[in-house]
Amino acid sequence: MSLWGRIAGSAFLAFIFIISCREDDLSTLGFKGSANKFKASYIEIPLPSSVMTYDSVRTFTDPNQMLDHRLLVGRYVDNAFGEVSAEAYTQFGPLVPTVTIPETAEVSAAYLILSFDFYHYGGNEIGNNTFTVHELLDSIPPTDPNELPATVQRVANYQPYYFNSTVPYDPTPIGTASFQVDPEVFDQTLDDMKNNPSELDHKTIDTLAIQLNDDFATRLFDFAREQTNDYKNQRRFRRIFKGFAIRPSATDSKIVGFNQDIDSTKFTKSRLILNYDEINPNNGEKTRKVLEYSIYEISSSSVVFNFSRITAQRGGTALASLTTPRAESELDGNRYCQSGNPVATKVYFDKFLEFADTIPNAIFNSVEFSIDVDDAETFPPPSTLRLRYVDENNHFINFYSNRESDIAFPVYPASMTYDEEGWYIIGQRLNSATVGTLFDINYDPENRQYRGDLTDYFQTLRDLQDDELRYTDYILYAKTPHAGISVNRTIFKPENAKLKVYYTVPVLNNNQQ
Repeated sequence: MSLWGRIAGSAFLAFIFIISCREDDLSTLGFKGSANKFKASYIEIPLPSSVMTYDSVRTFTDPNQMLDHRLLVGRYVDNAFGEVSAEAYTQFGPLVPTVTIPETAEVSAAYLILSFDFYHYGGNEIGNNTFTVHELLDSIPPTDPNELPATVQRVANYQPYYFNSTVPYDPTPIGTASFQVDPEVFDQTLDDMKNNPSELDHKTIDTLAIQLNDDFATRLFDFAREQTNDYKNQRRFRRIFKGFAIRPSATDSKIVGFNQDIDSTKFTKSRLILNYDEINPNNGEKTRKVLEYSIYEISSSSVVFNFSRITAQRGGTALASLTTPRAESELDGNRYCQSGNPVATKVYFDKFLEFADTIPNAIFNSVEFSIDVDDAETFPPPSTLRLRYVDENNHFINFYSNRESDIAFPVYPASMTYDEEGWYIIGQRLNSATVGTLFDINYDPENRQYRGDLTDYFQTLRDLQDDELRYTDYILYAKTPHAGISVNRTIFKPENAKLKVYYTVPVLNNNQQ
């Protein structure tokens, strides 16, 4: 069934069932002395695990989905995870497609303005990032839902642009700019934007302005002045001006995030601007005019496509052997998780059943999934992890897939749901509409520990009689807050992933026998 089944006899796993148990004095739970009819106990169950990669992290930014929208650009080097790089691909289109430009008007300059969302990753030192802009040689076309894999055909607005997608671009850049990234300033600004917005002047919020070359500015200006249907219709516009690739420098030490949504907050100003001058024929005076182009959304019916490509050079690290998605490995004995270019830890809950099936009348008062993190100094761990269900071939199962309609979702009504893209996850649900934070395994930075309540799930898992419905294999993946817009990572030892189980069993005295 899994890598665990193949290596169960190894020396490391020989002690997996040396489990610490403690019977609590029931008086501490409010029961009375020797007349107690129930006994409360505690047990810790280490979880077998392995490491793997997968290939379904989507980085496409969809205005119709309630996810944070971000483009990632930059590069950093991590001794454990290798060199990680990100580049962004985006279309653009005129916010006002119908304009009147006099024949005597003259183009001035074009700028790609990118507004930081103040996400950064790659260490705490101040460093310079250099960004180059290239014209795409092909468009970023939308995909017909019928052309998608069956697993995602019914996911609303799904577009198959993942962390490893790419679009050809002209290798000669049309613009370059550098920016000094100060992590302390970024963190403070982000905190102020969330908690003290009245203290900030939106004009002082840092943006990156990249001047584009004269040839590009002239071509775009002439296209606007001609006012053909190719300019006025976004679908036709993107066939002429296909978009940009925004790439990092080989000397960058950070990956940073840009929010391309011009209307998301009053601080966000991402856009393309084209300046031109209208000349008064009477006195020759010039009046500056500006055309604005969105890199996010033209209107509710006209979306601009963009995504991030995230690459990782893992050579020389323990992860170098992870070359095939979904292939499990023991690696160096550590366990790894990373968002963006994804690395995940697979955990198996078989050991819980081996224990729970020996006490069929147990009531599980609390089952907490926890992980103690080893490496959290330089690189902050993901703020949340999630547990996603996988089948025997390590494929995720999607709620929207007709092929997988036999999944026993109703069997786990309080503890299984599907995430924003339809993949099954487990957690603690309070009602049928809940998807969000109750299904997150949250990180506690003070104690360097992940914790998540899975009580209902494990009670149901034990109570089920049909082995086919006892789902025990899950991928622990980095969410933070969405795996496609971050590159956070974490490392931990296998024995540090465990279940902390508090349970109660009835006690039969001699008079009851």
